[in-house]
Amino acid sequence: MNNVLWQGKEVLSVIEGHGEYNWSASGVSIDTRTIKKGDIFCALPGLNHDGNEFIEEALNKGASIAISNKPSLINSKKVVFVNDVLKALTKLGSYSRSRTNAKIISVTGSSGKTTLKEMIAHCLSEFGKVHKSKKSYNNHIGVPLSLSNMPKDADYAIFEIGMNKKGEISNLANILKPHIGIVNNAGKAHIGFFDNEKEIVKEKLSIVDGIVDGGNLIVNDKLLSDLKDYPIKDKDIKTYSFGFSKKSDAQFIKGISHKSTSFLISRVNNKEIKYSTNLIGEHMALNTLPAILVNKIVNNSNTKFLKKLERFKAIEGRGNKFHINFFDKNIEIIDESYNANPDSMEASINAVKINKDNNKRLIFFVGDMLELGKHSKVMHKKIAKLINKSEIDLVFAIGSEVKYLWEDINCEKKGEIFNNVDGVIPKLRNLTMDKDIILLKGSSGINLNKIIDSMLSHKSLRKIA
Repeated sequence: MNNVLWQGKEVLSVIEGHGEYNWSASGVSIDTRTIKKGDIFCALPGLNHDGNEFIEEALNKGASIAISNKPSLINSKKVVFVNDVLKALTKLGSYSRSRTNAKIISVTGSSGKTTLKEMIAHCLSEFGKVHKSKKSYNNHIGVPLSLSNMPKDADYAIFEIGMNKKGEISNLANILKPHIGIVNNAGKAHIGFFDNEKEIVKEKLSIVDGIVDGGNLIVNDKLLSDLKDYPIKDKDIKTYSFGFSKKSDAQFIKGISHKSTSFLISRVNNKEIKYSTNLIGEHMALNTLPAILVNKIVNNSNTKFLKKLERFKAIEGRGNKFHINFFDKNIEIIDESYNANPDSMEASINAVKINKDNNKRLIFFVGDMLELGKHSKVMHKKIAKLINKSEIDLVFAIGSEVKYLWEDINCEKKGEIFNNVDGVIPKLRNLTMDKDIILLKGSSGINLNKIIDSMLSHKSLRKIA
């Protein structure tokens, strides 16, 4: 087997399992849909399905072994028994962390985590072997799973940390034990799970709990005052800040955007730097600053890093742009359909203005912002005010919570409100015009990506911007 990552005897010792140990594995999986030959299959219990139901399928697809909490399966030579499969996966992740020499970098924040993680991974690949968490694998399952798949010879490993309850950031950071921890921002995302924004800030800053002694914290300069209230005095941690403040270690000065390119001027350690990106919007420009600071900390060439940064492109659903021919209409799509919260919604609305052309309509398909709890009404109404002040010409609202937004939208900007995307799709041909610019933004549960998929299924031409 090529690229052996785990030996059976080693795994059984780490997870305190019982079963066959004469095997090896090249990876770890929890999903038979994506499992690879040579993987360890962790049969996790789920809300709707029990992973034990898929063990046979996993083995038929070439899994080296399955880890199960079902004693009746112990007779199989390809099943290892443990009391708790999730705890076993977490132990694998922790052990993988203990044996690596890679520089560990973890990213948290209310928005932009995945983009920043991907940006750092993309740029550091210029200097060594990079491992990163897949997609948005940022919770109590995704983090140990990502760690368990880390190559032994990785030079850098970048992980995303998310949360939807108190204590989650600290727990995950203690598993990762990062050399560099980044708090990109702290806004109103997931506020439905917390009493107030102050609690969210405190939760994000708790990444400090896991940073190794002698490590580094990179934090948005808006959070520096909050950091004073967080107990980091017991650790030897160097703090770097970024943002708009002249006092920050990395300051964004200004940017000029033209179509799909931004030309940026920033100041890092009192030295002005000029560079360009394929990312549009002030929030994307700010994302470059912690990435540049990471490179400074690991002491790589800044020139090579910035050249690599210029080639980084937006991730699908997170600000990527493309043009299509839709029923003979040339349409530009700005895809922000992956997720939404009040802060990212504001950033997208502000960013899209640079794409506005007086000869084109700017159409906004806006979906619910979820997980806001009792704050939902107020937050949606705030977004309505931003829309009214923006250059958005027409709004189509989708979901149940957007009714609060819809109430306050100026009449001349109102298109139509829908319960779900299934109501939108049959009308897309009539709702759009030639040269329209379409922005889609909403929480992932609203499935705005279906609108894009539908439009692309009718395309005769597709060109990535």
